[in-house]
Order: sequence, then structure tokens, then C-alpha cells
Amino acid sequence: MIDFHSHFLPKVDDGAKNLDESLEMLRISKKSGVDTIVSTSHCYAFSGNRDIQNFLERRKSAYSQVLNAIESDAESYPDIVLGCEVHLVPNLSTFPNLPQLCIENTNYILLEMPSSDWKDEDFEEIYQITKIGLMPVIAHIDRYFDMEDKFADLFSLNLLFQANAESFLSRDSRRKLYGLIKNDALHLIGSDMHNTDSRPPNLAKAYAVIENKFGKIYTDYLSFASQRVMNNELVPTPRLPKLGLIKKLTL
Repeated sequence: MIDFHSHFLPKVDDGAKNLDESLEMLRISKKSGVDTIVSTSHCYAFSGNRDIQNFLERRKSAYSQVLNAIESDAESYPDIVLGCEVHLVPNLSTFPNLPQLCIENTNYILLEMPSSDWKDEDFEEIYQITKIGLMPVIAHIDRYFDMEDKFADLFSLNLLFQANAESFLSRDSRRKLYGLIKNDALHLIGSDMHNTDSRPPNLAKAYAVIENKFGKIYTDYLSFASQRVMNNELVPTPRLPKLGLIKKLTL
């Protein structure tokens, strides 16, 4: 399994508070069957390249701590791929250093939408990001169902959409996610883990629920899509089979 969204680097954002917590999150993930974790610490580039450079330096320092600790530890850990969760800000597409925020060795960039009402300018900014050759992935689309009336604008941009594992563990949110699946608008999932208690590693639990409720073809697609992103390859439209009435009623 590939965990596409995580905040385990110590003291970079609101994720792991220290190195010990960071390592414990990674150990739990590995034991649950996660082979690769994409590190997606928050990056807020309100001041452009200065903020990007500051983030990259802090990320490098935290990653070095984790890597040094792993190399001296006999336990098994997942492979780590560096990336970040980039908050969508005005003129983001114009920042020369923006490609450095992509998932390592790819052109894919994880974007966090504004928490306020989405405006036409937001969609235009995402479009401009695609025009410079980057491939946006919208982070935790399951958090934005209160803005569902704007989803069509996102869908029209041919983006990828990531959902958090936690939303598959709740029946109400799982039923809403099925609406995205029917629209071929769900491609990747991640734990969005921040710690070991309130927001823990839970990707394996989500995969088990997805396979049970939707079928193995769904988990196979999620695994396939994640690997395509890691290989910097295009992710095909899901076009997964729709669930029958009984299955939908028991979601």
C-alpha cells in the first residue's frame, strides 16, 4: 500500500511533535502493510519563493533526522517519498520554485483548497498550474462536501482527487464518497496522519472497508493509481462498476 497523504515529519507543521512520535507513526504504518509513505507536510507560500525556500529547508532538516534514526534502527520502516501539501494561494502558478514542491521525481503536486468559499480565481489558478506542466491532486476532497455545488468546476479541470482514509470508516461520509466514485472523481487515498492517537495511521483499515463494501476492484484501482503517480505516469479514469441496490443500501 502507498499512503498518499501524511504529516509525520517532526516539528514541520501540525503533525508529529517530535522524532519519537514520527518514528512510531512510521512503524505502525509499516506493520499495517504500508510499503511507501508520501510525506506531505503543509506548505503555505503566501510570500512566494521565500516561503517555499524556507519550507524546503525545514523539510530537509526534519527528513534528515528521520532518515538518520531509521538507518540506525533494526526495525523495518516504509519507504519515504518527499512531497508536501501546498495551500492554494493567489499567483501560486507564477512562483518559479513551485515545481520543487511536487511529489519527489514527479510532476504531481498535492493542493489544499481554501477553507473559505471557492472563487473563480481559485479555479483559474489551478488551471494555470496545469498550463506550466504540473498535475494537481486535490487533497482530502471529502472535507469539502459543503461546497459540493462547486465540484463540477473542479471536475472540468481533469484533476486527480485524494480522499482521507478516515472518511471510509464512517457510513455517512462513505456514502458521500460513493457519489464521487460514480463521477469517476476519486483516485487516491491517504491516512492524513498527524499523530498516533487522534489522527493515527489508518490506511489499512480503510482499504479493508473499501474492499468489503465496494469490492476488490476498487482497492486494486486505488493501488494502481497510486503507483502510476509514483512513476510519474498518467492515471486513467477509474470507470469502476456501479454498485447494485443492495450494496448501496448496506454501505
